[in-house]
This record gives sequence, C-alpha cells and structure tokens, in this order.
Amino acid sequence: MYNHRPLALCVGLACATLCLTSTGARAAATADQLGQISQFRDHAQWLDALAAIERAQLQSPDDALLYKLQVLTLSDIGNAHRAWQLYQARPQLFDDGQKQRFEANYLAKLVGWSLAYGASEDTRLDEAEGALAQMQQYLDRDGSSVQAAPLRIRYDRLILLNRLGRHTQVRDEYRSLLAEGHPVPNYLMAPIGDSLMATQHPQEAIPVLEAAMKADPSQPQVRSELAYAYLESEQANTAIALLTKWQADEPAWRWTNGAKAPHANWPRYEADLNLAMVRAYSGDLPTAQRDLEKMVDIGPGNTGTQSSLGNVYLMRGWPRRALERYSMANTLDPRDVPARLGQYDAYVELQRDDLARPIRDTLLERYPGQPSVQRLDRSWRAHRGWQLHAYAEGGRSSGGGGASPLGNDDGRYGVEVQSPILDDRWRVVAFADRRNVDFQDQTINPLRVGLGTRYRYGRADAEAFVNRANDHIGDTGLSAGLGWQFSDQWHVGVTAARNDADASMQARVAGITADSVAIAADYRRNERTHWSIGASQFRYDDGNRRDTVTTAIEQRLLTRPTLILDGLGSLYASQGSRDDVPYFNPSEDHSVELGLRVDQQLWRHYERHFRHRLTVSVGQYWQQGFGSALVPSAEYRHEWQIGEGRIFEYGVSWSRPVYDGQRERHVGLDVGLRWGE
Repeated sequence: MYNHRPLALCVGLACATLCLTSTGARAAATADQLGQISQFRDHAQWLDALAAIERAQLQSPDDALLYKLQVLTLSDIGNAHRAWQLYQARPQLFDDGQKQRFEANYLAKLVGWSLAYGASEDTRLDEAEGALAQMQQYLDRDGSSVQAAPLRIRYDRLILLNRLGRHTQVRDEYRSLLAEGHPVPNYLMAPIGDSLMATQHPQEAIPVLEAAMKADPSQPQVRSELAYAYLESEQANTAIALLTKWQADEPAWRWTNGAKAPHANWPRYEADLNLAMVRAYSGDLPTAQRDLEKMVDIGPGNTGTQSSLGNVYLMRGWPRRALERYSMANTLDPRDVPARLGQYDAYVELQRDDLARPIRDTLLERYPGQPSVQRLDRSWRAHRGWQLHAYAEGGRSSGGGGASPLGNDDGRYGVEVQSPILDDRWRVVAFADRRNVDFQDQTINPLRVGLGTRYRYGRADAEAFVNRANDHIGDTGLSAGLGWQFSDQWHVGVTAARNDADASMQARVAGITADSVAIAADYRRNERTHWSIGASQFRYDDGNRRDTVTTAIEQRLLTRPTLILDGLGSLYASQGSRDDVPYFNPSEDHSVELGLRVDQQLWRHYERHFRHRLTVSVGQYWQQGFGSALVPSAEYRHEWQIGEGRIFEYGVSWSRPVYDGQRERHVGLDVGLRWGE
C-alpha cells in the first residue's frame, strides 16, 4: 500500500517555504490550501483532495507541487490512465518509485480493458495485443528483461498471455516465478489454471484451481474448470461430487431485498450444465441427455445449453439431431465457438467435408491459440490425410482330423493404403494381402494385390476394386459396394464380388473360386444398442450355391467411467446346394451364440490411451447329419492409441469349433496398426 506520511511531511515543508518566500496574503492562502489537501489525503478522502487541488490550481496553474499532488491523487483514486497521461507530460517531477507505480497501474488498467467482450471477432484481441506491446515497450525503455521486470508487471503479463492463448508461455513463466521463490497472488490462479489445462497438465492445474476457488468461491468458471481438471486426470467421481455439491448449494432462483420477483441464479445454471456434460464424458449419456433436454425446455434461447445438448446427441451417434441443436445455437450467437465446433464435427460425421472446411478455416484463423480449435485442426488433418492399415494374423487348428476349413495352420498379413480425400468425396485405395493356409496334404499362399476407390458424400457411400491373385486360380477379381444412410440410425448396403477373396480357401486349393452377392442392414439406436442383419450367397464354379443369413446384437449392460460391459448375441443359418464338394459345405447348419465383452480403460491422457478387452461366448452349433454341440470361445485384446488416429492393437483368441462332427481347438494371434482416422 502506498505510504502517504512522507508526502504529508513534504507538503508541510513546502507550506513553510511558501510562508517565508511569498507575500503574506498569498502565502497564507496557499498554506491553507496545501494543509487542507494534506488532511484530505491523510484520511484517504481522495475525491475531496482532488477537488481541493483543482481549486488551488485555478490560482496557481503552474505550481509543480499541485501538479504532482494531482497525479498522485488520480492514481490513488483509481484513474490510472489519466494519472499516467499527466505523469508522461512532466516525468521529471516524480521519483523512480512513483514512475514505476504509474506505469504498473496503467498497464494493469490496460490488462483489465483487454478482458472486455470484443466489438467483433476480428478485433477482440486487439486491446490485449496492444497492452502486451505497451508492456514490452516499457521493459525495452527501462532496459529490463521479463525476468527482471517488477513483479506487478510479471503478474499482469500472465493474464495477457492467457487472454492471447499463449498458454505455454503462461505455464513456463508461472513455473519460473515459483522457482524464484515468488508467491503468486490468488487473482492469477484462474488464468494460470486455465493455461495449465490448455497445455494438458490437469494434475498440475488441480491445486492451482483449488486455490483460486478457495480465494474466491463466487467464480463459477473456476469451479467448472476444476471439475474438468479432475475429469481429465481420470477422477470422474471426484468431478461429479464437486459439481453435485455446488448444485445443491445454489438455489435455482434468488431473491433481492425489496424485489417483487426472484431472479435467475446463473451459478446454478453453470453447475447444472457442467454436471450434465461431465456425466456425458463419463459415459452416462442417457442421464446427461435427460437433464439437458429439461434445461432446453426451460430456456430454449440459451446458446450454451443448445450446444451442449448437440454434443450429447453427437456422442450418442445422432449427427443429424446434433446439427439441428448446433445450428440453433449458432443462430442465437454467431460468435459462439462451441456451436461452430459442433457443426464441424456433425458435418464430418455426415460426410460433408465441403461444409466442414469453411468452419474449420474460420475458427483456425480467428482462434489459433484455443485448445479446442487446435484439437479440431489435428482431427481434420488425421481425417483428410493418408490412411494406413497394416495387419498380421495367424492360427493353428488341432484335433479335428483334417476336416477344418481353417486348415492346420493359417496365416494372413497385408497392408491397405488410402490417399488423402480428393474433391471432398473420393479416396484412391491400394492393397496387398497374403494368405497362407496349410491343409492336410497341400498348402496355398496366394498374394492378392488390388486398386480401387472409395466414395463418401452425404448419405451415400460406395466403393469399387479390381484385384489379382498370383496363384492364377480364377480370373481377375472385381468387387463393388453401395450404401445409403436413411437416418442417424439406419444404414443399408449391398455388395457384389467376382472371384471373391473371402470364399472358401478349401475350395480354392481345389481350384474352385466363387462369386458373391450380399445385403446388410445396420441399426444403431444409440451408443448402447447395435443390431445388424445380413444375407449373402456364394456362387462357386462347381455349381454349388451357399446361402447364409446372419443377425447379431450388441447391448450395453453396464457403463462406468473406465469400464464397459456389453452383452452379445447372434444367430446364423446357412445351406449349400451340393454335398459332394471337396470343401466344408454343410447341407444345412445353424448356430446361436451368447457372450459378454468387458472393455476397461487402464490409462488415458487426452488423445492417448491404453485399453484391454475380454470377450467370452458360448454357442450351440447344429449341422445336418451330425447333430449339435456347444462351441465355447474367448478373445483377449490390448489397444494402444498413441495419438490422434493412430491405434496399435493385438490379441489372442481360443475356440473349440465343430466341423462334420469333429471337435477341434483353434488358437489365434493377430496384430494390427491403423494410422489415420
């Protein structure tokens, strides 16, 4: 706090000097005026002091002491800008400490102004940039580095850097202050915590945000950010507990003394909104949807609620419903960043890159330092760029007496490469696939290479490929497919292939190939329910027709922040038109299978994670002429996501299938890498 006692002594000495050197009437008047000013200032009556100074200046407009008192009083009263202007006009009147004080107060005022809502998106950071430039000019003029600058300026600089999205600088300069032993004031904890979150250091941000909340519990944005810091450090239950308590502490409506009606309590809105979204990110999407839909019913004109509901719809697999909400939010506030981020995500899901691109370009131009926009840019690059899928798998069958269509030993490895997206619709695709199967008395290992294209635009998807195997069995392979999205939940597709690579390898070793045609329908009610049904026919060169019908369902049974349990079920039936062929071809067979899949996340840090999955099932298989048998199976997998669109996975499998009444044991191992979307 500024010490006024030395200044009072100066005023007294000045009065005495004036009494000795001036005429009696003029000296007495000036002494009285200075004494009154001194008294007002001693009692912190700044407005009265300023008025007295201005009255005295009418008689002595050029008085240096009055000028100096005026500047000091303006600074004390909080008018840092005017004080700085007057100080700049006559800097020789002030000592170094006073100059530093004026500069720091003025820069602090510029920092405060920079936080105001900008007149437009293009100019919203102009004042922050100007304040930072002014701060640098002061340091250059003084010949100081940032590390040697006064602490007040170093502290205020952190606010500006946070405002400008230079979060890495905030983090580094904050750490430097701590390393130098400087305590960081509580008013800086909120922007520092925000920058630590932006640079993906939630564990470090937690104590900072906790200190900010303790210092000023009335800041809703600090509570919200603290909840997300807990969530992003894998403490979902702690985040939910924090927001639930906040919600309980805040009534929906507040009364002001003398008011005839209550007013909305916006901290309660923040608590409700963030609790819903934290539940959503923790996997409880039905509860989040229900809560947000209630909030939208109450306040349909609220941009944040509409955007958040759109986020939940998108997470549930409903991009069209989500886009409606994002469009409403964007209409309500065209400058709302979350609404435009959501529109981008929805358009990408709807295969409309032509509509997503301008949103991405605008956000990247205007908000390049915002973490959510930077994540959008990374996802765009992964989505649009080169795609790679490499895989290898192998297995061994034993105990079946040679009847297995899988062979004694089977292996497969290959790679598929997709070009960047062309004209927002097309990708060129090339692949190579090697299969190696060892039957009782013969081995087959064709290498198939192919080239084709994939098309994705709006509701339609299609693909066409030409391929050739090096074993010279059959003609050149051709395949094509066409699909259509009827809604967020329904997709139907048809495919056809000549010399189908998925036909029986037992038939191929006998020189027999097959063409195929198939139709499939997928119904995704939401992220918890997926049902599919399909039918296919293989037409073998030897005249055999194999018809197959399958249906399967996946139903979520349990959802926890890091654990998912799904129930699995499937039905299968097929028949062959001939029973005298040299490959496994039951006249009729069918199966029913039930299973469970446990998927647990063991570690996550933003785009990177490690998960493992265990799937177990048991089925009842029946084959005409051989009766029925139980068929158990199990699979265990690891999944490493090492970056945006970069997944490495591997797994082992075990099963006890039955073919022609012969039970065998099959053990498999596979590994795969996906690079891209």
